Amino acid sequence: MKSSTPKQRRQELIEHYMLSRRTMMALIAFAFTPGLETLIKSDKSSLRELPEHIKACNPGLETLLSGDKNPPKPKPTSNPSIPSLPQNDPKAIQQERQVQLGKTREEYQIGLRLPNSARVNTLPEKEAFSEGYNNNRAILSEKIGANQQAFLQKPKPFQRLDDYTALFPVLPLPDIAKTFRDDDVFARQRLSGCNPMELKNVLALNYNLRSKLAITDEIFQAVLSARRYTRRGNKSLNSAIREGSLFVTDYAVLDSVKAKEKQFLCAPIALYYAERSRDDFKLVPIAIQLGQAPGSSLLCTPLDGVDWQIAKLITQMADFYVNQLYRHLGQTHLVMEPIALATARELAARHPVNVLLKPHFEFTMAINNLADQVLINPGGAVDIILPGTLESSLELSSKGVSEYFNNFSDFAFPADLRKRGVDNSYTLPDFPYRDDGLLVWNALEDYVSKYIQIYYKSNRDIRKDFELQNWFQALRKPVNEGGVGIVSLPARLANRDQLIDILTQMIFTAGPQHSAIAWIQYQYMAFIPNMPGAIYQPIPTSKGKFTDENSLTSFLPGVKPTLTQVQFISLVGTKRDPKAFTDFGTNSFQDPQAIRVLRYFQNRLESIEKRIEILNQRRQECYPAFLPSRMSNSVSG
Repeated sequence: MKSSTPKQRRQELIEHYMLSRRTMMALIAFAFTPGLETLIKSDKSSLRELPEHIKACNPGLETLLSGDKNPPKPKPTSNPSIPSLPQNDPKAIQQERQVQLGKTREEYQIGLRLPNSARVNTLPEKEAFSEGYNNNRAILSEKIGANQQAFLQKPKPFQRLDDYTALFPVLPLPDIAKTFRDDDVFARQRLSGCNPMELKNVLALNYNLRSKLAITDEIFQAVLSARRYTRRGNKSLNSAIREGSLFVTDYAVLDSVKAKEKQFLCAPIALYYAERSRDDFKLVPIAIQLGQAPGSSLLCTPLDGVDWQIAKLITQMADFYVNQLYRHLGQTHLVMEPIALATARELAARHPVNVLLKPHFEFTMAINNLADQVLINPGGAVDIILPGTLESSLELSSKGVSEYFNNFSDFAFPADLRKRGVDNSYTLPDFPYRDDGLLVWNALEDYVSKYIQIYYKSNRDIRKDFELQNWFQALRKPVNEGGVGIVSLPARLANRDQLIDILTQMIFTAGPQHSAIAWIQYQYMAFIPNMPGAIYQPIPTSKGKFTDENSLTSFLPGVKPTLTQVQFISLVGTKRDPKAFTDFGTNSFQDPQAIRVLRYFQNRLESIEKRIEILNQRRQECYPAFLPSRMSNSVSG
């Protein structure tokens, strides 16, 4: 918060409290539907006991929540029949399936959230949150409310960056508060933070570095030399590019975003060098350009003192913005609900693909419906926290949806890594998001393959399955024609391999991918000096204006947006569904063959958990994102 007189300070707090009551109640509604008077009181006996290695690696608020280690056994489904392909059913069963689909289409009518993203018109009762989910929402909202009240009872001005630690009188202080100033920590957030989707290899992209960035060999060599890499001091940019050692995060997608009044943003580009040795690896930040215009946009390096700190702060803001609206909301929440709708409307309840996918849609429509009311609405958290106008923010999410739907197969996890040039473990030896994610992806692909082979004995079975073909066409059909809009899918679903690839990607996006970018947000985004939601000073165009680190507080939000960011991230960055990945609750399988396949997958995930635990013991920082016990089944919040 900017410095002010005591009288102004008191008035600001009064105004904040009156405004934040509305904000807080909206966010509480996001966390728990009933009012504050019904919040469940938690005590030590209700806290979830997690394994020691997860406690040590836990960056979020899950330990504040209740949850059963052994959830209740699944209830029988309304139709406990073994899944079957429609073409193999007797005519009477086929007619029964069509009647059921007709009723489902009435219940799951299609509306639009964005021009390219379908939503359910009215939330069906069966899509509502479970009791366990609601209990956790209640406990979490109580803790968040208590945290805000405790801060407001003894508010402190934000005159130094460390003053922001006072925002956590009840909630745990994120560990990043101790290390965020470190350049290595800044760079490591591209590898194991909450947005590992932006890092790209200059060589793989065929990225014209010199036309995008006002960087010279002299600047590059000076930064390396200053970090005591004397043996690298004469390395040129071209040689670093040829060996695959230069990486960028380019936030060009923000260049068209319109900022709100008295808030500022730009589309920065950050350059990194992969420094490798026999027994060590570091991603070294080289330079940050505060805009897309080399020469006129300010270029800062680690040699620039406070100006470099400001450049990092602005880059972290850009990363926050892109993560929340483009990657998280756009490319998980808003791409999965249309797929869930098409599945419910086109595949009968007993269809094996419906049975496979259903657990990975759980609560997705409910969480998106709630977000419409309190997060992405006028006056909601997104409108308060982020620097762009609400219209621009939603356009950013819409672009994220379009990129995903227009390039669907590029978002398969291995394909995305290859496209960005971050799949090579020689040029990028330590990339936890890649390394742990591939373990999960490969196991998931094997699981989907084994499951599909139970029901589809040949490619002919795929082609003859008229429900499956209708589902596929609904996925491909443009949104303005009532479809999902995944226009990049092939014209026809012809074989099992195609189906396995599509289903693996859908499940990975809904479960592991969403978990990886959502459930570690608290560690990085709740502490404002590490990742502010917005910047409150004009983007610098020259150096030397700021000489003291404490001046950085003038770039950071005041009381209301600061508290709103902590509340928002505490909610959207905490896994509230007590189930773990593949713990399907009421959506479990009925077919003994499918159950055997699932159990094999669960056993493999247990082995992956142990392997990641061993990897984390060797890493500079524990990375929990792909621990199967921490992942959700769905985009569930």
